[in-house]
Amino acid sequence: MLNLEEEKSKFRFKMKLDIRWSDMDEMRHVNNAVYHTYTEQARIYYFHDTLQLDWAKASFILASSHMDYLKPLTFPGEAYLYLRCTKFGTKSFELQYLITVIEKGVERLAAAASTTLVMFDYKTNTTVVMPESIKEIIRNYEPVKI
Repeated sequence: MLNLEEEKSKFRFKMKLDIRWSDMDEMRHVNNAVYHTYTEQARIYYFHDTLQLDWAKASFILASSHMDYLKPLTFPGEAYLYLRCTKFGTKSFELQYLITVIEKGVERLAAAASTTLVMFDYKTNTTVVMPESIKEIIRNYEPVKI
C-alpha cells in the first residue's frame, strides 16, 4: 500500500486546486477529463512561475498522459496537486503527479498521473534534443534521475 506522506516528500512543487462547480458532471463529481486540465495547469505553473523557463527556448509537446483515478473530487472541496520531474531522455522528459483531497482533516490520494513531454521545434515541426540548460534548471529545483 502507498504511504502518502512518504510519496509527498519526494515532491517539491505543490499547488492548491481550485475545484469549480463547472468541473463536475452529472454524477456530481469532477469529470475525468478535468483531472487532465488540472495537470496541464500545474505544468504551466511549474515551468513558467516556478522554474521561470524561457518559452522561446523551451518548446515541448505532450506525447502521452496516464491517469489512475482513486477517489472522486467534488465541489466544494480542498484538493492539492503535487508535481515532479522524474526522468530525462534525449528528447523527452517525464512528469509525475499526485492529486490529493482533504477529507475530515485527512489528506488522501485522489489520483496519480504521469505525462511524457517531448522537446519540439514548431518552426520545423520536428522533435529536438532537450537542451542541457533546461535539464540544469530542473535539476537545480529538484533531484531528477537520468
